[in-house]
Amino acid sequence: MQSFWMSAEQLAQLSNNLSSAFVSPLPAFQLLKISGVDQQKFLQGQVTCDVTQVSSEHFLRGAHCDAKGKMWGTFHLLQAGDDLLWLAFRDELQASLAQLKKYGVFSKVSFTEVQDQYAVFGIGGADSAALLSQLGYSQPAIGQQQAVDGGYLLGLAADHFVLILAIEQAKTLWQQQQALMAAPTRWLAQHIAHGMPYLEQPLLGEYVPQQLNLQALDAISFTKGCYMGQEMVARMKYLGKNKRAMYLLKADTEHTPVAGSDIELQLEQNWRRSGVVVNAVNIQGQLQLLAVLPNDISATDHFRLATEPDVSLQLQPLPYSITP
Repeated sequence: MQSFWMSAEQLAQLSNNLSSAFVSPLPAFQLLKISGVDQQKFLQGQVTCDVTQVSSEHFLRGAHCDAKGKMWGTFHLLQAGDDLLWLAFRDELQASLAQLKKYGVFSKVSFTEVQDQYAVFGIGGADSAALLSQLGYSQPAIGQQQAVDGGYLLGLAADHFVLILAIEQAKTLWQQQQALMAAPTRWLAQHIAHGMPYLEQPLLGEYVPQQLNLQALDAISFTKGCYMGQEMVARMKYLGKNKRAMYLLKADTEHTPVAGSDIELQLEQNWRRSGVVVNAVNIQGQLQLLAVLPNDISATDHFRLATEPDVSLQLQPLPYSITP
């Protein structure tokens, strides 16, 4: 990963060892600016969340699907003056942008990549409230955004935040708060622990939103009306068609599986392919990952990585309830 305002070498030197609150540069997460008088109306017909609910104080989490309900990606949507900002992992953003441009030609809406204008940081850790105060910010509630000097602060969870800053303010933060800077994997590990997925290239177009628990993350509106893929998403909820869900697993290993790696389930003396890795982070030999598995698994089931058959994966509780 490399950001235009900081070098790959600087990023590589950041540590995962910070045990208290931290700030992590997130150059792999990027922003798309959506402008035009039809911006809200257009997006309302494209995404799973109710775009009419976005405001200067409240951001949205959502998914962008194809006509069959399979996701191009997940995202966070926030109000930025007269425009909307779409925040997503770079693979998701590029996939969604291609589709948005295809359908956007019929509306008064425009799309601008703004990686040259903004930088994205993650803030987290047990003392994150004190850290936010130290940085001059008040703590936003979950689902809330607040304007800060040069950008926006989003509350993803009680100890888990995203900070979007204009480049000059980002450089200042980087220069003045080196002692607080941690590697991106430190924030991503927390993201995984909160059961919050993002899609990397191998998984684009593979899953419907409920298979990544997005209904539990308030990323789907079932009352907003029609949007791309809505029929399949509704069928999963009301007809009980969904047979898979996303789970949190951990293991002691130095290995880090890539997105799309197979997970196997033990059946008596045999092992059968049962699931797929969505996101994974390994910090000092502690692997944690999100994986799509059958939604009827139990705590007594045994799992392993297909690429590391000697590594046993332990199922962990999610911070939310999985319902259709």
